[in-house]
Amino acid sequence: MGSVVTLKNGDDTEVMIVSQASVIEVEDGRGGTKSVYFDCGSVVIPNGRQTPDNLFFFNRENVKGYRNEDEEAFEEHYETWMKSTDVLKGSI
Repeated sequence: MGSVVTLKNGDDTEVMIVSQASVIEVEDGRGGTKSVYFDCGSVVIPNGRQTPDNLFFFNRENVKGYRNEDEEAFEEHYETWMKSTDVLKGSI
């Protein structure tokens, strides 16, 4: 949380991580919606979250960034949750 990163295969825009394990609704391709989760939610630096649509989601494999003991502890619990949830993982 709070780390500033850039996304792999992105345009080098810096984003700050502001949420983890977010479950959101996305279009399902059949006119409805489905719940999916993303590892991280972020805002663009320096603008921040100016509107509700300014939150950008991505997954751990899309970025390499800061890690500490708290992050590693969260990751252990998150791994357990991912294995037990019926919510699908989102993709970018």
